[in-house]
Order: sequence, then C-alpha cells, then structure tokens
Amino acid sequence: MNKLNMEPLITIITVVYNGKDFIEETILSVIEQRYGNVEYIVVDGGSTDGTLDIIKKYESDISNWISEPDRGIYDAMNKGIKLAKGTFVNFLNAGDSFVDRNVLNNIFLSEYKDSTLLYGDINAIKENGESIRVNAVDLVNDNSIKKGMKVCHQAIFYHKDILYPYDDTLVLKAEWKHLVEITRDQNFKPYKFNFPIVNYLVGGVGAQQLKLNQKEYREVFLDLFGIWQYLGSLPFFAYMFIRRQAKGFLKR
Repeated sequence: MNKLNMEPLITIITVVYNGKDFIEETILSVIEQRYGNVEYIVVDGGSTDGTLDIIKKYESDISNWISEPDRGIYDAMNKGIKLAKGTFVNFLNAGDSFVDRNVLNNIFLSEYKDSTLLYGDINAIKENGESIRVNAVDLVNDNSIKKGMKVCHQAIFYHKDILYPYDDTLVLKAEWKHLVEITRDQNFKPYKFNFPIVNYLVGGVGAQQLKLNQKEYREVFLDLFGIWQYLGSLPFFAYMFIRRQAKGFLKR
C-alpha cells in the first residue's frame, strides 16, 4: 500500500523520431516536475533532423537515453520498458506534455491505496492551439474500452507488476490491445484522477492512417473478444466505416 507523502520512483519514457519541433517542450515538462523521484528515459529511433542535439542539451537531466533504429513505436516503447526501474511507468510522447509542474505531486503524493493503474483526463490540443478537456472513461473492466481506448495512453501510469511488452507486430492498436489485456490481469486495480494530466497533441499517427487504424481495430477486437461479440458489434463497425468514408470525402 502506498503511504501518503512517500515518493515511489516514477519512470517517464519518451519515444521520438525526427521530432525536433516538439521534443523540447516534452522534455521540459518532465524535468521541471516538482516531484522528487523521477527516472526519465528517452528512446530515439535514430533521428537525423536535429532531435539528438536537443536531447544532448538536456542529457544531464535525463536518466538514460538511446538512439538507434527500431521497428516502430511499440518496439521503441518496449526498449524503454526494459530500461525502466520505476514502480510506475508513463509514456509521454514527443509533442505531448504534463499540464503543469505539479502533476506528479498531485498523483503520487495522494492516497491512491494499492492501485496498479492510475489515470486521468487530458487537454486535447488542436492544430490551431485550441484546448478541449476530454474526460477519460471510468475504467472498470475490458467492457469499458471494448469500443476503443477511451483513455489517453499518455495519461496512464502503469505499475511494474502489470506492465509487460507491447505487441510490436501492430502499427497502431497495440496500446488498446495492451490495455484490454491489462484489465483482465488479476492485479488490475484502477484509480481515476478527475483532473487533466497531459496536454495531448491531436493528429498523431492513428489519425493520419485512419484506414489501417480501423483494420487493426477489427482484427484485434476479433482476437480479444471473439466471433460472437464481433458479430454483435457489426453495426458499430459499419458506423466507423461510414465515418471514415465521410472524412475522406470532406478532405477532397
């Protein structure tokens, strides 16, 4: 059980590839946290755009960083997991940031009891700079996220007892598959904070590859929930297909 005012080691992992326009804001939001026990790991995919210069600028404040080619974002995240020593682990992507310097204090100096997955809301940041508060779903079991992630990955802190490697054969939906499987773990004990944890930059890889996103979603859904629940959800899949088609038409 966590005791109030004790400070467990928290590992923050940032995965980046050619993100020189975004990485500095992310790094600063981590190293400026007022919480006193943070391990910060940066996993770079072999950037060639100046990202490494920014990482080296702050390397005295970074616990560990590597730069080498990877097989994709989930392979890079798995590298971070192997390096992590913290009791809880968070993935803060390049371009995203904690909402303020007190986020980790507000979470880990609170009484979250023996929970193994801590999470909260986000501020979704649009391209024009507009910020919209997005509330996370009440995460109870796998049914809570059967129709999609519904919780921002960057706003989750995973206890080391329930964190294991991501399926890096997937391009986009490994986070969702991973979280569904975690909700089925016997050690899964969620705790929701009712405040925004991160500023999340809208328009990531999933949004840019909508067709592949939906294809992987259907495949993973079938694998996780079985044929009967899949058939029962066909109206939802049809809705998603129509929405994708409409978005494609509007972009012409």
